[in-house]
Order: sequence, then C-alpha cells, then structure tokens
Amino acid sequence: MATAEINLFNYKDFIPASAHYVEPVYTAPKHYEAMKARHPDAILLFRVGDFYECFANDAKDVSEYLGLTLTRRSNGNNEFTYLAGFPHHALDVYLPKIVRKGRRVAICEQLEDPKLTKKLVKRGIARS
Repeated sequence: MATAEINLFNYKDFIPASAHYVEPVYTAPKHYEAMKARHPDAILLFRVGDFYECFANDAKDVSEYLGLTLTRRSNGNNEFTYLAGFPHHALDVYLPKIVRKGRRVAICEQLEDPKLTKKLVKRGIARS
C-alpha cells in the first residue's frame, strides 16, 4: 500500500477500539492527565474543539515529528506545560507520520457536543 493510501483503521499499529469513557474530572488538564495515565506509552491526541492537542512530553515529541510549533501554556505559580496541536481535519495526514516514528497513538474524542453542555465535555479514548 502506498504511503498516501494508508487506511488508518487497518494500519497494524492503529487498532480501532470502542470508546472507553472516563468520568470527567474538574478541569480539562486534569481530564487529560487521567486519560494519559490510562495510556502512558502512547502519544495522546486530545480533542479540543476543532483541534487535537498534546501536552508535556507528548507535545515535544509531536512537534519534532510533525514540524509543528511547540508552545507553552501557563499553569499558574510561574509553572507551564508544553503544548502542540493541529486541526482535526489534518489527522489523516499527521497520524501516519507519528506511527512511522514507532509510536502508539491514543485518540481522545469528545463524546458530546461542547455547545450543548455547560459542564466539562465528556471524552473517551475512541481509538488506540
């Protein structure tokens, strides 16, 4: 199969799984940490609106693999975390590049429309 024709759902290192819902914790960063704890060996692509975002060491790796800008987000108290991301519609372009680096990927999707809730959006690992 040619590189441009990779079917993500048949790719050997990217196996579809049913969404595993994790009860939201108080903030999106805490929710990210809870999801990452369940998949510590994988790059976690965390859906936030129209983007997939990575944080901390995953952000450093993804920015290197994909040539994305690595930014920092303040955590308060003069602390920060690294952040890198890309638009959701670019997943088919970027995902194979991460996998070709020998990395597993866990994709955390929004399980409800953020416009329809005033609470933290429910998310779950839809594919890993």
